[in-house]
Amino acid sequence: MKTPDTLPTPPASDLVTSMEEPCSIAAAVSIVGEKWTLLVLREAFSGVTRFDEFLRRTGCSSAILSSRLKALVAYGILRRVPYQEPGDRVRDAYRLTRAGVDLLPAIVALMQWGDRYLTPDGEGPMLLRDRESGTPIHVALVNALGEPVAPKNSMREPNPRYGRGQNPPPAGADTPSISG
Repeated sequence: MKTPDTLPTPPASDLVTSMEEPCSIAAAVSIVGEKWTLLVLREAFSGVTRFDEFLRRTGCSSAILSSRLKALVAYGILRRVPYQEPGDRVRDAYRLTRAGVDLLPAIVALMQWGDRYLTPDGEGPMLLRDRESGTPIHVALVNALGEPVAPKNSMREPNPRYGRGQNPPPAGADTPSISG
């Protein structure tokens, strides 16, 4: 069993290509698919940047938090920004990178699912709204034209551009749809 301070951090660009069966979902989950990591990201999206505040708001141990922050920095999801309060030593704040910001739809999708299926009335404790219009925000599947797509109408197929110069995707990888 790995201890909190030994979370491996291979280069993110190697995660998918190093898999026996390349899968971007499995690679992403290996980085962010753990409870404390998701809670750190939740707080980062809420504007938290400092270690002590992450610690207070997530409720995890200092060792686990330190490990998760190091991994998120190593994978380019957070970046360290030094700051110093008058009379104190220099410390690091943690800010989302572009890669981190791009995780927001996944975090919101988890929130929507939790609101719908894990609360007694189907409504969660927090609302997400557009700052300008005040209208509710939700995550949805849309095609390249911005039109909604029902999950049953989605399908996956091998990407012909994936891994140029590498082995082609395994035979049978053209599963008809994500929803089965």
